[in-house]
Amino acid sequence: MTERRWLVSVIVLLALILISREFDYTLPMKASEAGTPPNIISGYSGNNVREGVVGGAISGGGNRGFPNVVTADFGTISGGLGNEAAAQAVVGGGYNNTTTAYRATIGGGFANLAIGGSSTIGGGERNSANLAYTTVSGGSFNTANGLSATVGGGTANIADGPQSTVGGGTQNAANGFESTVSGGTRNTATNAYAAIGGGLNNQAIGRRSAIAGGAGNIAAGEDVAIGGGLSNQATDRYSTVAGGRANRAGNGNDTMEDARYATVGGGQDNVAAGLGATVGGGQENVAGGDFAGIAAGSENIAAGDYSFAVGRRAQIDAGHDGALLLADATDADFVSEAANEFAVRATGGVRLITAVADNGRPLAGVQLAEGSGSWQTLSDRHAKANIVPVNELEILTLLMDVPISTWNYQTQDAGIRHIGPMAQDFYAAFGVGEDERYLTAVDTDGVALAAIQGLYGLIQSQETQITGQQQQIEQLAADNATLTERVSALEARLLALEQSLSEIR
Repeated sequence: MTERRWLVSVIVLLALILISREFDYTLPMKASEAGTPPNIISGYSGNNVREGVVGGAISGGGNRGFPNVVTADFGTISGGLGNEAAAQAVVGGGYNNTTTAYRATIGGGFANLAIGGSSTIGGGERNSANLAYTTVSGGSFNTANGLSATVGGGTANIADGPQSTVGGGTQNAANGFESTVSGGTRNTATNAYAAIGGGLNNQAIGRRSAIAGGAGNIAAGEDVAIGGGLSNQATDRYSTVAGGRANRAGNGNDTMEDARYATVGGGQDNVAAGLGATVGGGQENVAGGDFAGIAAGSENIAAGDYSFAVGRRAQIDAGHDGALLLADATDADFVSEAANEFAVRATGGVRLITAVADNGRPLAGVQLAEGSGSWQTLSDRHAKANIVPVNELEILTLLMDVPISTWNYQTQDAGIRHIGPMAQDFYAAFGVGEDERYLTAVDTDGVALAAIQGLYGLIQSQETQITGQQQQIEQLAADNATLTERVSALEARLLALEQSLSEIR
């Protein structure tokens, strides 16, 4: 009994102490006229629902100087301190958060402001959702100004355009209708549907323009794209820069139409300034003609329409449409000379391989050796099969029946002359080659060499015959000389006899 009395005494003493203290909390209170939804207030005694408001609810929180306040019907504050909730608005908690619009929501955080109807702020610090259906998920100093605009987080981001979005980052702005900045720092999507993935100081100015990332890139034209890199520009409609540094797709004038569909793949200081022009990469290349292309290299120019340059300092003039120049690493200009020409500068030589063995060994092809002016045909014995000797005299005889003419091609001026057989006549005589319309040097050279050998054999045979005849002539001459001597001797003897007879008489 003594222990029980002692326990009761302690409980009574504690109750008296607690009753004598000033409470900052109140019990739930319901105050309403019959049929009117009640207001429910818990927490700090200074928490309140404004006069005339019905259905307000404050679950707790608040403190001296920072009461939670419901300012309109059916507003709700779950906790925190210094928060305000408007009509059907909700503040989950945090400090000094304010909803002033119908059905706005703030989850928590500090000094957030939801002004737009049905706007939402998840949390963070000093964020603002200023128009209907706007959302700021968190972060600090973020602002959603456009209708249904969204800021996911980060710091000092602004979603100004209707239905625009900033995912996060710092000081990004989505100003256009349905524009997007996913993240990064100081990126701006100005026009409708423009998008920036991230990076630093990028500007998507054109309608439906896009920048994936990088820094200092400008997508100025409509429907243009920049993949990344540094200080790249896509100025004309539908142009693209994949990456690199200081590249430009478009001619940069006010029309933004002349270089539509221009593309730069990468590299540095490259320009694709013609309609549909392309620079694959490299450095300081300019594709200025319409549909001109530069694959790679440096200091190349493709100014002609449909022209193509690759290598180092290949230069195609503006009037040379369709020219194709391939330049090696020589540090000198390699300049086009005509439209639709194919020109190659290869100071180390040129090889064309048309067939290889299983191990990659060349079996057919030609080469132009370093410093040479004539093609060499691959004629390696190990690359040949079905080798059959020829009858040189027969080749010579057949060649004598092949007409040889002078002529010019139909596309050439009549003053330009060539000499040689017709391919059909040559094929009819010898049956060599893949097509009766073409002559190959390996066949014409082979026929010429065989004919020369046949002619040489004929000459040798004739020389042998001539030598024999010469020997016969020399023998006859010797015999004739002998006979002449004998005749002379006989004549002398006869003369002597005649003289003797004359003396006898």
